[in-house]
Amino acid sequence: MCLCERDCLPPTPLSNHPPSPLTGRVWLVGAGPGDAGLITVRGRALLERADVVVYDRLVGAELLTFTRPDAELIDVFKTPGQHTLPQDQIHDLLIERARAGKEVVRLKGGDPFVYGRGWEEIEACYLAGVPCEVVPGVSSAIGVPTGAGIPLTLRGQASTVSLVTPSVGKGLPARELPYAAMAEMDTAVVLMGGARLEEVAKGLIAAGREGATPAAVIQEGTLPGERQVRGTLATIADVVHDEGLRAPMVLVVGPGAGLPRLDVNAPAAGFGPLAGRHVVVTRPSSASRQVISKLRGLGAHVIDSPLIRIEYLEADLPGPRSDHDWMVFTSLHGVEGLVRQLERQGLDARFFGTARIAAVGPKTAACLEAVGVRADLIPGEYRARALVKAIAAEGKSGERVLFPCGTLAVDEVSDGLTQAGLEVHALHVYDTLLQPPNDAALDAFRSGVDAVLLYSPSAAKSLYSSGVDLDGVQIFCVGPTTADAARSAGLRVSGVPEIYGDEGMIESLLEMAGALRGPDG
Repeated sequence: MCLCERDCLPPTPLSNHPPSPLTGRVWLVGAGPGDAGLITVRGRALLERADVVVYDRLVGAELLTFTRPDAELIDVFKTPGQHTLPQDQIHDLLIERARAGKEVVRLKGGDPFVYGRGWEEIEACYLAGVPCEVVPGVSSAIGVPTGAGIPLTLRGQASTVSLVTPSVGKGLPARELPYAAMAEMDTAVVLMGGARLEEVAKGLIAAGREGATPAAVIQEGTLPGERQVRGTLATIADVVHDEGLRAPMVLVVGPGAGLPRLDVNAPAAGFGPLAGRHVVVTRPSSASRQVISKLRGLGAHVIDSPLIRIEYLEADLPGPRSDHDWMVFTSLHGVEGLVRQLERQGLDARFFGTARIAAVGPKTAACLEAVGVRADLIPGEYRARALVKAIAAEGKSGERVLFPCGTLAVDEVSDGLTQAGLEVHALHVYDTLLQPPNDAALDAFRSGVDAVLLYSPSAAKSLYSSGVDLDGVQIFCVGPTTADAARSAGLRVSGVPEIYGDEGMIESLLEMAGALRGPDG
């Protein structure tokens, strides 16, 4: 648990009277192939007005910067073999939020109806009586090859295109691709085929396609980490293996894959004081959208790799109206977790009763205000130690404290308040799960990372346990508590900003870039 402030999903406002059912709407919006600039004008407009955004792993964090500050952002993860929410629960989520009167955007990578489960989601909404509209997006099948400088059609050489995937979905029987039909087409585009690349190539050759046919594979198309390799149908699987490319990737087989790239020869280094710097941001993506956007605006190559994941828990509340003297919040997740418990049990802001409310800083206080609760106490320094000291100065011995927190909460708050004579009841409303760096981050660490931003003690532990090579990497911690945890875990901390938060972290990176800049600038 982080005892410094972090951005978080704003909690749903509490109300004594729930909205009328079926007053909201769901939009299935295509996010495009990756680059935030490739979303449609209508898609962006809907993101900017949405009350709720439900998004997948392949949706870039920068797109989330288009949302309202008070929008509820829900990450359903959706990576092969690992889903935060099963598909039927995603359906229930969309329907529930719409029935609560919300405008809901279901943000899906590429186009909603191209190898996604868009039809299943719109059908579920239809059967539930919830209005739903589909907004097309640029499919990765077209956007990724075009962004990589590979034309799918060529006058006189290629006029037909096949689009296939060997992935059939969990629980469905495997099926062989229609290789004979594909071999008749001038160009073949294969999505989600990385694990079966060799099989696909051999299948096309067996169906009559020449092994010398040009082929290309593009990884992370349209994104800063884009990589592409060229070869022939007979060699492309070996080239991909030797170069270490990984999903998400697109395979293109046809004349266009054999043409030289004329638009650019290599991704541009970018402009700005952080141009050429590779920075790994380790917070959950929903909380990182602003800092990622700012860093990219300064020229940095940002790798979005959350090292922790938050799962909210069911907890037993002490009753419909608390009789505690204090309620203490040291993170925005604590606010969100408590609000979810209240909603689950049909309660509202009256639960807070006459308790005095203490928040670790203004962002946590603002999160409370979003549900109609104003903090009575905010310490001058936004960290747990200062919060404990401020409560101890105003509290009385024997007063009871409700402390909504995570399962990995450090003892600084509970022990400090207990030593001051208060009776602390820790209410675990969320769990912090450690997760290793994602594939993009692992690639970046192998090729060279300049800086890592850590926002919580849990992320520090996760980074250390990942075993990545941190030699020469600058590690910046959002505050002293995170820095202490990082040092205890064995990490070398490069700096802690004087101003805790994104602005301080960015300032630290700018100072690093200035110090490391060579004599040529």
